[in-house]
Amino acid sequence: MAILRGTNDNFFSLMKEGITLAYFSNPKTEECKRTRENLESVAKDVKKGIKIVEIDVNEERKVVDKFPVDVFPTIILFKDGKILKSKIGAQPKSQLTQFINPFN
Repeated sequence: MAILRGTNDNFFSLMKEGITLAYFSNPKTEECKRTRENLESVAKDVKKGIKIVEIDVNEERKVVDKFPVDVFPTIILFKDGKILKSKIGAQPKSQLTQFINPFN
């Protein structure tokens, strides 16, 4: 599964139904780059029903401002638009897999 680009125009409709992993990223930082690489690896094993959406915090402030996100990277898992859980900071592949597995 590909990682989708979340924007103010599409993010809220993407997370409205089903399981969505939102990845709030500052692509200029090494932590965010490493986490994205790990997400790309994990995305290969994710079922089609789970969406992975990356939000660039430098470009999509209207999205970022709607959530309790002030450290990047931050990952939030949504089900039908409601927050289930979140993680802050760089995440290794094993942690990302454990984070998603109950819904995969």
